[in-house]
Amino acid sequence: MIEYVAAANAAYKIIKTAVQNGRELTSVGKAIGDFTLAQDKLRSQGHAKKNSIWSAFKGTKDENTIEEFMALEKIREQEEELKKLMIYVGRPGLHQDYVRFCVEARKNKQKAEADRKKQIADFWKSCEEIFLWFGIMLIVGCITVFFVWLSMKQGWIS
Repeated sequence: MIEYVAAANAAYKIIKTAVQNGRELTSVGKAIGDFTLAQDKLRSQGHAKKNSIWSAFKGTKDENTIEEFMALEKIREQEEELKKLMIYVGRPGLHQDYVRFCVEARKNKQKAEADRKKQIADFWKSCEEIFLWFGIMLIVGCITVFFVWLSMKQGWIS
């Protein structure tokens, strides 16, 4: 969590300094992307902790809940200030375009994650099928060897 907060703070400082020095917001696009990525990571990490099976076993949520809340609140304030910078300093419609871009990027990320999970599930299903066929062939081979051995023992085959 700390690394994402640090990344968001560093990116925000770059953005704010650039705007205060009169530079265009487009010149700090990478910093805006880093800020958004850190924000998304913090949120997803918070949701993952909250929904974790380990938090149910602990009986309490997490000792760092207030710390996480305060970090997310600081990020939210920085996001609000970034919004104001985009509205008042950037070109007309920049913030709406930024929001649309973020929504599309999140959808693409979710789709990529779903595709990755499907590929992993397909891989394990293929492995299960291979092991099943291997097991069947092993059983058939053992039965065949047993009958050949029994036939030789009985003298049916010499």
